[in-house]
Amino acid sequence: MLESANQHAALLAKRWNKIAIGGSDAHALPSAGTAYTEVSGARDKDEFFAGLRSGMGRVAGESGCFQKLTRDVFLIAAEMMREKSWTVLLSPLGVLIPAITSLNYFQEKRFGRRWAEEILGESRARKYPRWISMPQAAAEEFI
Repeated sequence: MLESANQHAALLAKRWNKIAIGGSDAHALPSAGTAYTEVSGARDKDEFFAGLRSGMGRVAGESGCFQKLTRDVFLIAAEMMREKSWTVLLSPLGVLIPAITSLNYFQEKRFGRRWAEEILGESRARKYPRWISMPQAAAEEFI
């Protein structure tokens, strides 16, 4: 998950008095276990879950990003080609992977902003102003 989505989820958990849980949704080995939940002092699963219930869990590790997703998709494609040799014929499509993962990245960012506004009541105020702005009255003339 993107860092911004993780921040929104943490805020929601805090507001709703829920425990925060971290984990990876990895589909390729380099990403497995890069996000996790830890409970300090837990020596076995029972102590771990007891610590979670008492609010002692801590989310740790790394958030997802465009580069990690793109790497993982390339690794999945390479493994597919290794496993099923006929899929090598699809390899020219590999040049599209960064464009597709970039589209996914921006859709995830937009979804996270919309979700945060709706659920958390956060404003969609732009971090940076638009390149071109016109007074409201002038903009209405074009409508």
